[in-house]
Amino acid sequence: MSGGPPGRRGRAPRRLQQSGDGCDLHLTVDLIGVRREAADRVRAGDDLRIELVHEGAAVGAICRNGEGAVVGALAAFPGLTRLLDCLAREVPFVAHVEEVSSTRCVVTVSRTDP
Repeated sequence: MSGGPPGRRGRAPRRLQQSGDGCDLHLTVDLIGVRREAADRVRAGDDLRIELVHEGAAVGAICRNGEGAVVGALAAFPGLTRLLDCLAREVPFVAHVEEVSSTRCVVTVSRTDP
């Protein structure tokens, strides 16, 4: 049995280029507040667009599917503050779907090449 996360056996780890700006993040997390109607149109292997959102004084990050529907939010994990800072500086990120159901979506967040 491999020591890696479920569903990733046999994959070689990605090498991340170090940019020096503190935005070389690679995190696997569960989305919060998964929206069933949007999640039902997402499959493992899809990439979701990550967007910074502002509501009053609050700042957060959401993930949208290819149709633009919100699948869920990125919240409550180590590295979130750094991710939000990088998104505010317009550093592009993608959320690669590892596992998905109507109520759960696990994504790996990583920087995309400019």
